[in-house]
Amino acid sequence: MKDSMNYFVKVKSEEIHFWCPFFEAFEGMLVLRTPEPPKGEEGILHVMVSPDCKNEFERLLKVHGLKSGNIPAA
Repeated sequence: MKDSMNYFVKVKSEEIHFWCPFFEAFEGMLVLRTPEPPKGEEGILHVMVSPDCKNEFERLLKVHGLKSGNIPAA
């Protein structure tokens, strides 16, 4: 997704099966990748968000208690 904003969201490994389809339902807002299988207790979701949807996506993160950061993709 050109000009997208990259977010790296940490989630519990056992919850990845929930969060992937949840975010994929927001078609047109974002593209989701799981860079590598989760190691240990946490996994990382790489979410590429359309700049027009940045505020809405950040609100989703806040409402669901998720945090993102500049975690480099492995």
